[in-house]
Amino acid sequence: MTDIDYTKATVCLFDPVHVNLRTTRYALHEIGFRNIDSHSTLKEFERGLKEANPSLVVAECASPGVDVLPLIRRIRHGQVNPNPFATIILTSWIRDGVHLRRAITSGADDVIIRPFSTAFAEERIRTLIKVRKPFVVTSDYIGPDRREDSKRPSDAPVVAVPNTLRATVEGDEEALAKAESWIGEARRTVESERVRRLAMRIVVAMELNADPQTASSATADLSDVIRTARELTETLNSSGRIEAMQVAEALLEQVRAFKRPDERSTSNFKLAKELAVGAFAAYANGESIERSQDEIDKTVATLRKRLLSRDAHGGGALASATLNTAAAG
Repeated sequence: MTDIDYTKATVCLFDPVHVNLRTTRYALHEIGFRNIDSHSTLKEFERGLKEANPSLVVAECASPGVDVLPLIRRIRHGQVNPNPFATIILTSWIRDGVHLRRAITSGADDVIIRPFSTAFAEERIRTLIKVRKPFVVTSDYIGPDRREDSKRPSDAPVVAVPNTLRATVEGDEEALAKAESWIGEARRTVESERVRRLAMRIVVAMELNADPQTASSATADLSDVIRTARELTETLNSSGRIEAMQVAEALLEQVRAFKRPDERSTSNFKLAKELAVGAFAAYANGESIERSQDEIDKTVATLRKRLLSRDAHGGGALASATLNTAAAG
């Protein structure tokens, strides 16, 4: 077909196994890509992402001793290359469900199981060009929205992110001319939603810890609260919002104190909740987190029910992964 010109796109390719790297490069060349930047180490790969600013990233995620997934998450968080919305395809020799779920939740657009044919790879690339999914932003995930409405209802909004791969291969000069501002606007939208979600997650945790019925079980997740407060502080620092960052730093100091049992009082949990709300308000120029209250209330109710059920059956504390899922939407 003549509507797509792959020669215009820049690809950043990673695979630590040289024979596999050559195989994938050959397949991309057969599809029509010509500007392929290949790397076999994570250090080279990260440098290539920064320098080439590709519209398509292809990376092997199942090589022993080499974990590319943290780097993929950093791309989505805007910490690597100028365009955190580059189309990302992961390849994998492993079909294990746990591994594949971890790959998908890194924020990649697609995961292709090896071995694959060139025709199959092109079909998947064309799908991402033509019908790429919008992104969803939660407290621990930035990437394509894979929720099924009937099974995973959520108030988490979707974000239409730039598809620079499509604009490039289809020669959409107008879209390419606006790409920088397009990416900048999407980055601001994602950042704002992430700050809101991180603050919400702390609010939910503090409400559960302040509730006498769930306090003993929720306490086990305080390490997750500290991690969330640290991520909130780092996100606000990157955004350049000094006042909001200072509030978040006070929040981080407060939740770190919860390592000491004598600091785990209702009044201190309430203070941490107020600081989380205040950090978001300072970031959002006074906007209240009240628009999220219904979702917070539903999340607290859901987690409270699960905690009480687990306790009744001797299940112990709620794993932080459950808080991640419920609070994130």
